[in-house]
Amino acid sequence: MKAAPTIVIAGAGVVGLAVAALLATGRCADRLRVLVLEARPLPRFNPADVDPRVYALSRASQRLLTRVGAWPRIVSQRACAYRRMHVWEGEDPFASSALDFDAADIGESDLGHIVEDNLVRTALVERLAGASNVEINVGTGVAAVHVEPSHAAVDLDNGGRIRGTVLLAADGSDSAIRKLLDLPVAEHRYGQTAIVTHVTSAGSHRETAWQRFLPGGPLALLPLNDGRSSVVWSLPTEDADRLLAAGETEFLRELAAASAGVLGDLTACSARVAFPLRALHALRYTAPRAALIGDAAHTVHPLAGQGMNLGMLDAAAVVAVLEDALLAGEDPGDLKVLRRYERQRKGDNLAMLIAFDTLNGLFRLPAAVAPLRALGLRAVDSAHPVKRLLMQHALGLRSGTNDASRWSHAESQA
Repeated sequence: MKAAPTIVIAGAGVVGLAVAALLATGRCADRLRVLVLEARPLPRFNPADVDPRVYALSRASQRLLTRVGAWPRIVSQRACAYRRMHVWEGEDPFASSALDFDAADIGESDLGHIVEDNLVRTALVERLAGASNVEINVGTGVAAVHVEPSHAAVDLDNGGRIRGTVLLAADGSDSAIRKLLDLPVAEHRYGQTAIVTHVTSAGSHRETAWQRFLPGGPLALLPLNDGRSSVVWSLPTEDADRLLAAGETEFLRELAAASAGVLGDLTACSARVAFPLRALHALRYTAPRAALIGDAAHTVHPLAGQGMNLGMLDAAAVVAVLEDALLAGEDPGDLKVLRRYERQRKGDNLAMLIAFDTLNGLFRLPAAVAPLRALGLRAVDSAHPVKRLLMQHALGLRSGTNDASRWSHAESQA
């Protein structure tokens, strides 16, 4: 009997685990094997502590997690819906040029949820624990990849070797798989570093995501379930280094000034962590027997909080392509099959990267052009159809993920 196709996923971040969960519960779950490789220990959700790394998950991402059965676990533990987003430039957060997005304006209950990385990963791992066709190997890195006509052979750093019909690289922006396959990238370093922390404030966050554009980079304040706010502050690296070294009192004083006091007095913050910022886009997403997904294929500026959502759309697209090929009797690792995924996602991802890059650059221009920026913000705020379209795109409501035939569970095919 012919062996079942094996899908090897390098990387057990959210995107890699989401692909595994979709394959494990999808249309072809009974006809393939899934092997996940992860070099580092998997994080575990800790109810007593809030992970510094959080995501603003869109409705499309929520639907994916619901389809694989992980969303109920996530919302029962800790997730904060945000119903409004307020964007401004300048000293007055409520100036006429400020932008205000409200979920009610598009008939939605919220604009998304703020969720911790370790909670999403824990929920996905728990769902995969009962899948007989999925194996997660932790502490296993990839040393080499050899592409053969019928399979990809992966040499492991522990001396082992595995064979896969398809190799999916979900191993992050510094993807080892991408480098081993010699897939070129275009890259731009912003000279900015994002400081991430959680702050306690005297005022309520009002279930609102606040964002101020500053000359050095955007500042985002995202609502958390426990009443605090998650800070993502993009700064020139020299300024970020200074604030990382500063005492808590000085840091909170500068953060309060940068946020124009929208949350009232800031009284405490968690440990500060930093991430250098860059934009990256693979010139090719695919090679024979292999494809890049998530940050391995593209990274974007965090100013709109869409990086993870783009990765989740990649996950949905690549699984749909692989399942379609299997159901049609095709080889899922054939380059012409994998290029269908690349055609679906590459253009959209590149367009989003360019848009975020342009927006970041626009707000870093000299103060002399601030009146023009304010005029543009006022125009968007007054153009209600444009605002609705922007919110629908941010939620992923126009992403095509409502195609039920692409999201069906294996048991529904019986």
